[in-house]
Amino acid sequence: MQPYKRRRRNRRDMIVLGGWLFADLLLGLAMLFAVANTVGAPAPPPTPTPMPDYLATSEAQVAQANVSAQQTVEAMQSSADAEATRSAMSASQRATEDAKATDEAVVARATIEALSTEQAASQSNEAELNAQLATNVAQATEVASQLQAQGTEQARLSAVATEQAASGATVQGTIAALQGDLATSEANSASAQQRASDAEATSAAAQSQLSQAQQQVQLNSLNPNAVTETIQVDLNGVIRGDTSALDDARDALDAALAPYMSGQACRIGFVNISSRAPDIGQGIQLSDRMAELIETDFPQLLPEPPEGETPRLASESIALPNTTPSGEVELQLFLSSGCEPAG
Repeated sequence: MQPYKRRRRNRRDMIVLGGWLFADLLLGLAMLFAVANTVGAPAPPPTPTPMPDYLATSEAQVAQANVSAQQTVEAMQSSADAEATRSAMSASQRATEDAKATDEAVVARATIEALSTEQAASQSNEAELNAQLATNVAQATEVASQLQAQGTEQARLSAVATEQAASGATVQGTIAALQGDLATSEANSASAQQRASDAEATSAAAQSQLSQAQQQVQLNSLNPNAVTETIQVDLNGVIRGDTSALDDARDALDAALAPYMSGQACRIGFVNISSRAPDIGQGIQLSDRMAELIETDFPQLLPEPPEGETPRLASESIALPNTTPSGEVELQLFLSSGCEPAG
């Protein structure tokens, strides 16, 4: 048995060993690239279902992994061919090829790092898209809640409108009933007037009945909202019957009643005459004198009298004792409902 002798390695053995190390380096880089694209992916975030673009991204990654595996196989085959070729090269040629291999390894490592960076950016974009999708879903939910609240408010408003319409119908019915009663009253008055005309209205009782019927019609057609006019006269002069004081009082009345004299269908159905004076007696006397002036000087504003009678003013004399200014007269006019003052 011969002793074991360690074989001395020559330059050719070192070249072969370098080729295998280069092949192992390429294989390791390929495995690192495959692991970087398939292992260590983070768990999907708890967000809504990804959009269809995510599927396209996954398919692209799978295709890229297949291309990388194919490149690895081709690299191994090239490595075997390179080993055979390297054996036939000179020393300078092998040195050149080693330098090229080193450059290619650097480029491959830079490519792997760039792809890893791109994958991280893609994952970041995916997280941003998922967050935006969740935000959109929340906004859509909020808009739906607002629409539901608006629908509830519209339903409430519709109910209120229905209730108001029913109330308005009731008010309209009441007005129609009152108008019917007024028409009935007017018809009854016209009927009484016709009967009085047929009986030639010669007796005092017939005249009284006709007058009462006409007064009732006038009262039924009065505007319940009074109009107030205020004038200033000479208290003592009007009470004494002084001509100058009475003329001034007529001028003041003419200015106050001018809009009604020039208006349409204006009649004084009733008037409260309130006079300011030092005592009650003077106040009543001034109010009575003003009623006489209205009755004699403004007959066109009085209700139509029965045939053969003069127009009469329905009034109430009121005293405002111990008030100033003395001689101020306030006319509270209840006019016909169809009165349209001029201006």
